[in-house]
Amino acid sequence: MIKESSSGSIRTLILSNEKLSVKILAGKGGDINQITYLPEQAELLHTEDENFARYDSRDLCTNPLSRYSEDSTGGWQDVVPGYGRYGSLVFQEFPVGTAATLPWDYQTQTAAGGDTRKEEEVNLSVQLPEFPLFMKKQIRLEDETLIVTETIRNEGGEPADFTWTQHSAFGGSFLDEQVEISYPGEEIFLSSLYAGQGGKKEEYLKNICSVPMPDGTIWNLKNMREPGQDGHLIFTMKAETGDFSLYHKARKFGFRVTWDKQIFPYIRCWYQNTEDGYSFAIEPCNYAYSSFADTDKENMYLHLDAGEEMSTEIRLSIIHENKG
Repeated sequence: MIKESSSGSIRTLILSNEKLSVKILAGKGGDINQITYLPEQAELLHTEDENFARYDSRDLCTNPLSRYSEDSTGGWQDVVPGYGRYGSLVFQEFPVGTAATLPWDYQTQTAAGGDTRKEEEVNLSVQLPEFPLFMKKQIRLEDETLIVTETIRNEGGEPADFTWTQHSAFGGSFLDEQVEISYPGEEIFLSSLYAGQGGKKEEYLKNICSVPMPDGTIWNLKNMREPGQDGHLIFTMKAETGDFSLYHKARKFGFRVTWDKQIFPYIRCWYQNTEDGYSFAIEPCNYAYSSFADTDKENMYLHLDAGEEMSTEIRLSIIHENKG
């Protein structure tokens, strides 16, 4: 089932079946704003619904956002280009994540004539205005799995180098201290530390099971902490495998996310447990550093020649036992 509506000036789509409901912001970045597991009425994503009011009188066609995080409504966004180079054009500070600042065109397709082989799907696309990338995103549901297929094509006449992050933040009614997390590796480096102190990432390598938290305690980041006031932590990990999972021990269900680690060989994570919110983000991305200078120096870009394209698929599947 697909329903069309709006949140302020943002055109929205609700794609659902008996197991999952997905809210898509076609009018803002093609973001996936909500994922609800219907049998448990569990919202999986961290959202900031209070910011929708900011779009009541704002038309993103004529007044786009300056960066992906401006007036954020949370959820799952494509941050592309984060950093990038095209000819003499350099993206390093503003704008960041142009794809998430614009309305996307969309088409819907529903199963017809009783053909159960043909699932309902939403197809979105956008042409970035400065950096010459054309993006397509197909979102569909198959039972308890959300499948997102994306293609990026270089529409320019010169090579394009860019970074790409799947900016996915989890929270909602699902996330609490009973959630355990399986990562695609065991060793992290604390991005906020090495970036702030001018050191190399190797100087801040930590095992995921023994990490200094903002309140001074040592914590196993495979376990969520109780909601409270212990700060905001950012870290990065090389993905040894292309998957992670969050599992609620008491409710005995969770979800696993899988992706192509050839395109996204790292994950960037941030943990927030403050008065401003309780959330946990795991973001598959193609670069390790949190600064343009380091990213550019190490040439940690995805590369497309003129006319070339790349495609990738990301899946979020409900799990009923933690195999992580």
